[in-house]
Amino acid sequence: MTFTTTYSYSDRSIFDLKTLIESIRFIIVNFILAFIFLFLTFEEFEWEIFSSREGITDKVIDESSWNIKTLI
Repeated sequence: MTFTTTYSYSDRSIFDLKTLIESIRFIIVNFILAFIFLFLTFEEFEWEIFSSREGITDKVIDESSWNIKTLI
């Protein structure tokens, strides 16, 4: 690499306000999605435990986009 093709990154600050806001937004959105997915997982396990204890043999057809079996 010659001097004309190298880059100098000293001009841009790494911790500017736009990057900070985008990273905080990314963390919050993914936390909310993880929280929703956690409760969907708990609900699925809870239904399996409840139906096996009570002897329920009903077939549950869940065509929603949040069905955990289709997500995994």
